[in-house]
Amino acid sequence: MRNCPHGGIMPEWKIHNKWAEKLGIPKEISNFVNRLIDFPKESQEFMEFCDREDEKPRTGRRKRVVTLPYRTTVGKHDTGRRRKTAAYLQLRFLRQKGSEYVEAWYLHHILDYIESAPILILKRIENKTEYCKIKYLQKSCSE
Repeated sequence: MRNCPHGGIMPEWKIHNKWAEKLGIPKEISNFVNRLIDFPKESQEFMEFCDREDEKPRTGRRKRVVTLPYRTTVGKHDTGRRRKTAAYLQLRFLRQKGSEYVEAWYLHHILDYIESAPILILKRIENKTEYCKIKYLQKSCSE
């Protein structure tokens, strides 16, 4: 396991590679995707893709949107899990490379989620019971 820069613990790449292999995804593809997700700025190929996407006109429902260069919005660890734009760009980029790359992308995020789920559940329980804990401590201290 490895520490995630945003808190929590994520599986090591060897775990990602193990499950990718079980799905028939070659290790080279799994490693490429792991690197893209965890260190997107280090993938020159992906950053060049983002630059090309920036050159295309953006359309959307909003009339006045301040748009940042994609390069600034996708460059951090696991941004694809937290930001729709990053996920969209990573998946568009990987679709060009083939379905195994897309499968490895989903697998990486699923394994990270499974690994962090117990922590997330404990934090939710802790947050929901904080009020009760405070009341209990206040009652215990006043006795």
